[in-house]
Amino acid sequence: MDHAGPTPYIELDAAQSELLAQLVRADLPAPDGTEASAELLAARGLDPDDFRGTLAGMPLGTVRTADGTTSVTALGAAVHYRARVEQLELLLSRIGGFADQHGTADRRFAACVREMAHETMAPAEAESRMRGGD
Repeated sequence: MDHAGPTPYIELDAAQSELLAQLVRADLPAPDGTEASAELLAARGLDPDDFRGTLAGMPLGTVRTADGTTSVTALGAAVHYRARVEQLELLLSRIGGFADQHGTADRRFAACVREMAHETMAPAEAESRMRGGD
C-alpha cells in the first residue's frame, strides 16, 4: 500500500466493525445476488441483504470487491486493528479500576495492572514491585 502517514481515524458502526472482522479472517464472496454467493455468505452467518447494505456503507478504501470476492484493504485492516486495540485498552482500564476498587490485599496490584496496560511498566518490574522491591 502506498499510504503514507498515520492511519486516519475512522469510526465504524457495529455492522461495519463485524464486516471488517469477518474480512480480516478471510475474504467473502461478492454479494452478486447469485444463489452460490448467498449460500457462502449464509455459511459464514451473514444475511446477504444485510451484507450488501453494510458493504455499500463502508468507508471508502476499507474494502474492495473484485473478481467475485470481497476483501479487506490494508487501510481496512488498520482500522479494524486500531478499533480492537482501543477496545482492549478500555477493557484493561476497567480491569485496573475494578482491581483498585475491590483489591483487598495490596493496592500495588491495581497500579501495576494499569501501568502494564499503558506499557509504562514491564511485567518483570511489576513482579518486583508486587514482591515489595519498589
